[in-house]
Amino acid sequence: MLDAFAARMAEYGYLGTAMVEVGRAADIRRPSIYHHFPNGKEEVFTQVALRFIDKEHARIKAALETRPALRDKLAALVEVSADSDSRLSLEQRIYEALNHVSLETRELVSSRYVQDLLSPVSDLFSEAIAQGELRGEPGFLANAFLSLAKAIDVTDAPDAVTRIVDLFMNGAGPAVRS
Repeated sequence: MLDAFAARMAEYGYLGTAMVEVGRAADIRRPSIYHHFPNGKEEVFTQVALRFIDKEHARIKAALETRPALRDKLAALVEVSADSDSRLSLEQRIYEALNHVSLETRELVSSRYVQDLLSPVSDLFSEAIAQGELRGEPGFLANAFLSLAKAIDVTDAPDAVTRIVDLFMNGAGPAVRS
């Protein structure tokens, strides 16, 4: 059910995702849907969004734990951020859907997104700033870096990961004194 909802939402958005179509795709009858998800579409959306965040959190955590040097960690983050159009589409659709759900759902999904996806990257940049490897504001750097990482297609340019890391490190690196 959650997979069918996620696939449909990635393609059609929250408003274009009808529970009856999701049920058909998952081969689940309407009464069963509402038995498991009594609050309907918004409850399914919440579960899909939180599951997405959990999966992405695990990918980010693994990228940050497997490599010791900042440059290597940034390269790993690019690799996990830029690898799937369908994943990026779902992430965008989750963001767009926040305009159509309750304040409670919006706050839950948004806070988990910040806590699990942005904070680990911001923490990496905080450490790099403290060690003199980068300069700037950690939250801004995290958002800017992740935006760059998501914007590239690593399959079309084999050196894209290195180029993005170099671009970022040169732009946010410590100021050169003359």
